[in-house]
Order: sequence, then C-alpha cells, then structure tokens
Amino acid sequence: MTSLVNEAVLGMINDGYLSGSKIRRLIEIKELVDRISVKKYLEEEDTRELFHRYGVLPNVVTWGDYFQTELATTLKELSDSAFERVIDTVRYDLISSYIIFSAQSGAFFEWVEANHAVIVPCGEGGHTEEENEILHLKILKDYYVNLGIVNAFTDAELAWHESYVEAAAV
Repeated sequence: MTSLVNEAVLGMINDGYLSGSKIRRLIEIKELVDRISVKKYLEEEDTRELFHRYGVLPNVVTWGDYFQTELATTLKELSDSAFERVIDTVRYDLISSYIIFSAQSGAFFEWVEANHAVIVPCGEGGHTEEENEILHLKILKDYYVNLGIVNAFTDAELAWHESYVEAAAV
C-alpha cells in the first residue's frame, strides 16, 4: 500500500513547515504523478540493493514520492499561494509533456536534444524566446521519457489544463 504522504515529508509536517493547504497540494501532485507514470523512480532491484546495503527501504521509490518530497523540501518557505502556483505549473507541465510528446516521432525528440545541446554551453540567461522554448521542451521531454507518462489524466485535469492555457493567453 502506498501512503498519501511520503515518510520523508512527515518530519516537515510534524515540525510545522507545511500548512494544510500545502499538504493537500502535495498529496494531489503525488497522486497525479503516480497515476500517469509507468516507470519507477527506483527499480525493485535498486530498492533491494539499498535495503541489503543499509538495512532499510528507501522512502522515495516512485516518481510521485520524488515530486512530493522535492517540492516539499525546496518550497516549504513559500507562501501558500506561491506554493500553489508552483504546483499548478508542475501539473500543467506534466500534462503538456504528454500532449506534446505522445504525438511526436523520434526525430522530434532528437531535434529537442540536439538544439538543447547547442544552447546549454552558452550559459545561463540571455537566451532568445525560441531558445527558452527549446530549454523548456527539453524539460518536458525528460518528464515524458523518464516518468513514462501515459494518458491516465482525468477529464477534470484535461479541462483544467485547457483553462490554464486560455487564462495564460489573456
């Protein structure tokens, strides 16, 4: 059985770092990521090896665990509204990743990788709008490939995604 809140996050909850609103959003993002990803963050063999080596099972095993823990630890100082905006951005990107990359050929994946490889050595900042789009496409591609994102989105999530696009266009 998987838990709603990863054990690695419980200490932050107990120490009062996470409000009820943040906890609810962390549960939502974990549930979404675990539902849409067919790949594990840690494969069973890796989990067994870590248990053999250290005598305990790792807390972060699924991609949902990873996202929940990473967001909780890196964003715990944000206000509830700023935290919610970040979670919404991650959710939007995960859905966009599937929408964009599930319909593409291997040539598009290669194009993203090749263009990203040209842009990255140029350093941080000062990128054109097109270069920033390519950098973002690389993030979305990595989500799609590494998580193994499948279309297990609810109708409500897809409607939310569409409304998010429309709101951003205004």
